[in-house]
Amino acid sequence: MADCISYNKMIMKKIYKIVLLLLVSSCLYSQNNTPKLILTFEDVQTIRESLGKVPLFDHSLTEAKRKVDEVLNVEIVVPIPKDAGGGYTHEKHKQNYNEMFLAGIIYQFTQESKYAEFVKVMLTEYAKLYPTLGKHPQGKKQTPGRLFWQTLNESVFLLHTSQAYDCVYNYLSGNEREFIEKNLFYPITKFFLAECTHDFDKIHNHGTWMTSAVGMAGFVLNDKSLVNKSLYGSKEDGKTGFLSQLDNLFSPDGYYTEGGYYARYALWPFFIYTEVLNNNKPELDIYNYRDGILRKALYSALQVTSSDGRFIPVNDAIKEKNWLTPELIYGVNFIYSNCGENKELLSLAMLQESVSLNIAGLNVAKALADKENIKPFIRRSIQFSDGPKGDWGGVSILRSGSLDDMMTLFFKHGSHGLSHGHYDKLSYCFYDQNREILQDYGAARFLNTEQKFGGRYLPENKTFAKQTVAHNTLVVDGKSQYNGKQDKSQANHSQNYLFNIDDPEFQYASAKENNAYKGVKMQRTLCMINQDQSKKGLVLDIYRVEADDKHQYDMPFYYLGHLISTSFEYKAFTETKSLMGSQNGYQHLWKEAVGTTNKCPQVTWINGSRFYSITSNAFPEQEVLLTRIGGSDPNYNLRNESGFMLRRNDSSTIFVNIIEPHGIFDPKVEFTSGSYSSIENIDVIYNNSNYTIIEVVKKDLTKILIQLANNNSDYKKEHVVSCKGKTYSWLGPISLIN
Repeated sequence: MADCISYNKMIMKKIYKIVLLLLVSSCLYSQNNTPKLILTFEDVQTIRESLGKVPLFDHSLTEAKRKVDEVLNVEIVVPIPKDAGGGYTHEKHKQNYNEMFLAGIIYQFTQESKYAEFVKVMLTEYAKLYPTLGKHPQGKKQTPGRLFWQTLNESVFLLHTSQAYDCVYNYLSGNEREFIEKNLFYPITKFFLAECTHDFDKIHNHGTWMTSAVGMAGFVLNDKSLVNKSLYGSKEDGKTGFLSQLDNLFSPDGYYTEGGYYARYALWPFFIYTEVLNNNKPELDIYNYRDGILRKALYSALQVTSSDGRFIPVNDAIKEKNWLTPELIYGVNFIYSNCGENKELLSLAMLQESVSLNIAGLNVAKALADKENIKPFIRRSIQFSDGPKGDWGGVSILRSGSLDDMMTLFFKHGSHGLSHGHYDKLSYCFYDQNREILQDYGAARFLNTEQKFGGRYLPENKTFAKQTVAHNTLVVDGKSQYNGKQDKSQANHSQNYLFNIDDPEFQYASAKENNAYKGVKMQRTLCMINQDQSKKGLVLDIYRVEADDKHQYDMPFYYLGHLISTSFEYKAFTETKSLMGSQNGYQHLWKEAVGTTNKCPQVTWINGSRFYSITSNAFPEQEVLLTRIGGSDPNYNLRNESGFMLRRNDSSTIFVNIIEPHGIFDPKVEFTSGSYSSIENIDVIYNNSNYTIIEVVKKDLTKILIQLANNNSDYKKEHVVSCKGKTYSWLGPISLIN
């Protein structure tokens, strides 16, 4: 009997706790069901119970508290906007919204009123300031904000402050909430919807940020109209808005059309708002929207990195950004928690050494506590389609070798890439030793450095970095593709032709571009060949051009490292230098030396502990120009890096280049080996619109024969070509004979 009484008392206590919890929950929900954005009431209870038990989550929270505690007793400053990116007022407003966001979350976990009070006071100050503001004095011409020089930053501000407000909503009195909403949140959303409609409805990462921010404000304000506009566009017709961004900015493979660097930035609002929608509109089943497009987008972005984690800098990109960036912490955590527990993501979370301060971050931190869960993230050879339907060409990545010494070739053959795109279809960049070897310049910009044009994109971004000549691809008649017209470039795309990675010793990708220059058809085929296990592999680059009229063809290569030797004599301009031209990016290239050769030109340079050579096929009176970036640049905005350019005058022609890593350079032990290229000759045996046959002869007299069908990708088709008394036959679109 005593046991039964004891048991009944225990049951009653549990019932009492459940009822109390329900009453508290009901009380909070009756006020506004907050928090409700990336944190929910239930999640907060779970996280509180886990504090002190999950090391990485505790560490992340401790770091957040450290940052906020440093400013809790410092005077709150909400300055009148004055500066562009990188200036004091710009950075102060960024600091403020980040601190409010963290303080709100900390308040939810600790219930210490000092954090809520901090958010309340700062939101109130912004509510006093915002109605007094006009357009920003340093406003970006097309998209000026009020607090910030561009509406993009204003959207980021609203996204963060909405979350802060959500966390302290029930701490505030009704009058305090009314004042903040009336003078801050509604004026910002009205500004976006009434004066920035073009940006709000734009299919672009700026539109993603704005729709996400307005939607999050709509949820915390209980304003269904704002939520609907965020999802379906300002007219609520579904042609624009957040869901349309998901439909149009990613290919079916998840490739983000502006490139990996901007995928990193654009995915931040995508993931944040998706988590909010998952918590508030479960009927959307948002993580499964478009066959799990956000999951695919994360994996695509992670693959578009070099072996040391830096985003491959296609289009407007800053090279220093890598996959440890805070934006991807959210992506890794949210996808791991909501889309299947992929253990490869845990290895990245471990490197990031931080998790998001919500239930997804807690789930990742718990999983990381068990070391057996962790599997290394594998970078693979892979092709991603481009465009909403996957029919705008794409990008191909060929990889060979172990992670610590991996060759990576990134081939761009897709769409323009919206406003951040460059005129560089059929271009590529090459990595080895965790280093850039053949570079894409990326963006001309010193991000948030006020002295450099207010942190904006520099004028040279348009006059050089975007131009075709700034990339490792063909320039026709000294002009950029599509005459540098974005609308024309965006309306066209390259065509995928071949991609095959079945044999790790012979991987290849091929694509065509027929619209970049009037009357000129171009096809580039890249092969990664790795048949000698004792040596590094080779990259074979075949660039075919067909035209009826004669043109000047320039094939630039931008190498990083120090020039060692050339196989041809040249005249170096050591006392006076001239520019390569006056427009289309040529005005930013110094002509440092000129050589002419009828034989196969070869250029060798050193980078790190290895030598690299590019050997090209012979052409009568072929010019080789040694160049350096930095001409017409009085403000020293461009990096002064080396390149060389092959120049021919011809109608239809073919450039065959071999990129060869070779040798060892070790100054510590004063040892050098293999500093000379192994390539003796490249012979184009046959080339027309249907077939190309190339023989590569090495110095040890071994040969590589490549046979390519240029217009038939059928792997079952047999091809026969007779040339110079010999018959060549092969099966499928391409054949390698060693």
